[in-house]
Amino acid sequence: MIELTQARTMPASPEEVAALVADLERWPEWFALHKGWSGEVPGPARKGLKFKHKVRVLGVAGDVTWEVVEVTPPERFVLKGKGPTRSSMGIDFGIAPRESGSEVGFTASVGGLALRPFEGMLKEWLGVRADRTLDSLHALLAAG
Repeated sequence: MIELTQARTMPASPEEVAALVADLERWPEWFALHKGWSGEVPGPARKGLKFKHKVRVLGVAGDVTWEVVEVTPPERFVLKGKGPTRSSMGIDFGIAPRESGSEVGFTASVGGLALRPFEGMLKEWLGVRADRTLDSLHALLAAG
């Protein structure tokens, strides 16, 4: 299992950050792992909600079935997912107040037997996507 954690200061309150992160309809605007919906666009995030979206990992397209396992605004938003080839994924957003706004910690994990030979490439790929995700989230929040 590959796990990567990155953090950024955001120019918005924890409540504003949490509202954007948990607004699943807005994922296409900022979530770099999102490549489209598989089926209906999910409603508001709530514990137990399951939904599918399309991803492209190292150039290979697939669907991930996500379940919201924790929504505790404005502190945390946690998802676990199952992807192609029996892979597993996790996303954890931790949000804390800071003097200049909020700090967002983004932890992403990807694992599965079929992915083990690609762990080195996956870690680099995941790092780039985490950077893009946090940069896009920052830009949206800065724009108001």
